[in-house]
Amino acid sequence: MDLTILWLVPVAYFIHILEESPRFVPWALKYLGAPETFGQFVLGNAIFMAYVIIATSLAIFYPSELTLIIGLSAAAWIFSNFLIHAYYTLRTGEYSPGVVTASAIYVPVSLYIYYSFVVSGILNTLGFILSIIIGFGIMYIPTLIQEKRKGKI
Repeated sequence: MDLTILWLVPVAYFIHILEESPRFVPWALKYLGAPETFGQFVLGNAIFMAYVIIATSLAIFYPSELTLIIGLSAAAWIFSNFLIHAYYTLRTGEYSPGVVTASAIYVPVSLYIYYSFVVSGILNTLGFILSIIIGFGIMYIPTLIQEKRKGKI
């Protein structure tokens, strides 16, 4: 299997940030309570981009069962980000900055990567489940903490 397909994740994420950046902070303050400033938005995205690049690099350059799970978790992470954008867009009836790229890019990229991993047989079922738990956890735990901290849940 050509693991370089994992590079699609940071590329997709970069494009997604371009869609989010002009309008995300005011929207997020209204519905999530954070980030409160554009600087916090940039910092958060820098941290997440570091995770995506490190996870992808580990899987590609040092392939092992563990690093493949970590690398694949980045694809689960972008899919979970799509779910957040879709949920808030449907719940509020308002455009969630990032929903277009999450729908048009994140979904096909993450499904293609998972499909490629399944077809290759490179990971077992437990590996796939762990990658999903890790990716979703990295997305949802900080989001839920912020919502709770700001009284949004």
